[in-house]
Amino acid sequence: MRIFSALLLLVLTACGSDPALTDAQVSALEGRWELVEARRDNVKTGVLEGLYFDFGADAAFETNLLAEDTQSGSYQREGEEITTSEVDPALTYEIVALEGNRLLLRSRYQGFLFDFDLERAGPDPADPATEE
Repeated sequence: MRIFSALLLLVLTACGSDPALTDAQVSALEGRWELVEARRDNVKTGVLEGLYFDFGADAAFETNLLAEDTQSGSYQREGEEITTSEVDPALTYEIVALEGNRLLLRSRYQGFLFDFDLERAGPDPADPATEE
C-alpha cells in the first residue's frame, strides 16, 4: 500500500503545471543587466568583463556574450528559465535570484557551469523612490 501511495503522490505532483508568470514577474526581468561578477565552475573569471544582457518587453534580447559586437535575438521565459535564440551561443539560463536591481543567472556552456551576477543598469522601475 505504501508503494501505491508513493506512486500516486509522485504522479499528482508531476502533473501539476507551472503557475503563469504575473505581470510584475515579467516586467522585473525587463531592461539592461550588466555583469558584476562571473564564475566558471565556481571560480571567479574576468574573461566576461563588460558583459550585458538586455531583455525587452516584446521578447527582444540583446547581448555581447562571446561576441565583439552586439547580437540581437529573442528570449522566452518560462518560470525560472530563460531560453535565448537567434544569438550565438543560444543558451538556457536558470534564474537563481531576481530581486530588485540584482539578477543571478546560471547556465552551462561547453561543459562548464557559469554563474552570472548582474546588476540592473539605471534606476529600478519597481522602486517608487526612483519615480519622478
